[in-house]
Amino acid sequence: MIVKVCGVSTPEVATAAVDAGADWIGLVFVPGSSRNVDAGAADEVVSAVAGGAELIGVLVSPSAMRCNELAERHGLAAVQVHGAVSRQLVEDCQVPVIRGINVATEADAYTIDWWPDAVVLLDAAPEDSAALPGGTGLAVPLQWAAIVARHRPVILAGGLGPGNVGDAIAAVLPRGVDASSGLETAPGMKDVSLVRAYVRSARAAFDLVAGVQATAGSPS
Repeated sequence: MIVKVCGVSTPEVATAAVDAGADWIGLVFVPGSSRNVDAGAADEVVSAVAGGAELIGVLVSPSAMRCNELAERHGLAAVQVHGAVSRQLVEDCQVPVIRGINVATEADAYTIDWWPDAVVLLDAAPEDSAALPGGTGLAVPLQWAAIVARHRPVILAGGLGPGNVGDAIAAVLPRGVDASSGLETAPGMKDVSLVRAYVRSARAAFDLVAGVQATAGSPS
């Protein structure tokens, strides 16, 4: 089960996330975002992570060339793409593509354009249609996410933090969880104590779910 901390822009936050047990660290390469990192800041985060977690690049409507350049420079394990995404981009990317879907209605949670074993990330759509996707602090209705998670690998995002991630995991049973704005004191400003608490709460919730599932699967 995957615990992701997204929008990491400093070595201090990266170190706290990895030490707490995060699996994925998200680097946002979206100009105009409060969490955007330039090449230098990304390199500092990569050095701090030092192989302790996988690095995921977050982009909006990128080209395959851009994805591949970032993956090669920063050692990305995958890219998470929002906005316009073609099947050709997936074929041309040198690393796996996680499809970010911004959910405003129940119908938005489902896609026939993405094959069933592909990982999708469900996040809430911004209230302003012109705003950048992700990091809004808005939550995806858990009942929608739970239905999708029964049929395909889902990373649940949207308004998650230390206080609610455990309940969200129990309700949705996702492949993983992703938090960003819920770990901040201001847009783009992560609080290391919130990062640690979120990662530990998510890890404990996943362990509890795994224990329940193991017990349910044991012969009586």
